[in-house]
Amino acid sequence: MDMVKASLILNRLEHGERKVMYTSPKGVQVTATQTGNLSRDFAVGLVIPGRPEFYPTHVRLLFDYYLKRLSEPRQVQRLFEAVGKVYAENDPEEMAQDVGDLTFTMQLDEAMVNLIYTQLLMIEQDLNYGPGGTKKSKYDPPRGFLMSFIRWVASGEDEIDKIITNAVRNWPPPVRFKDSPTE
Repeated sequence: MDMVKASLILNRLEHGERKVMYTSPKGVQVTATQTGNLSRDFAVGLVIPGRPEFYPTHVRLLFDYYLKRLSEPRQVQRLFEAVGKVYAENDPEEMAQDVGDLTFTMQLDEAMVNLIYTQLLMIEQDLNYGPGGTKKSKYDPPRGFLMSFIRWVASGEDEIDKIITNAVRNWPPPVRFKDSPTE
């Protein structure tokens, strides 16, 4: 579903309510659980068949994109183009034909799982740091903060250690990744 529709669904979740947002062909579920008592915050979950649900962070996502870029540099460009479309509020499921067949020798999650998970993390940024959110972002839209880190990974300019260190310390990525003329 597109970002506007997904945002509406997520914004309407009651405290503690859980919703399966996507199930991959391999049975991986991407979930959202409303966690905020006073905010609209939610946790993004992954349920991999045979394993209990867990709540990965942007670190897992950035690391997975990094692994994909290392293992299949040509193929990953299609995935990064799709991420740009998700950032521009397009429906990730409409891109299944473009990225659903991508295979990577190194990966944590399927490409479509990455897209849905990315969209949910971007929505979380917009809800928490946008108008009506509990904090204010220096990025407009707030999801641009995460997108800048994804662009940094896509660039191949630095090792993942530096990128993740910045991300977990909430330090911004280099300014050159803030905006992209192709999106």
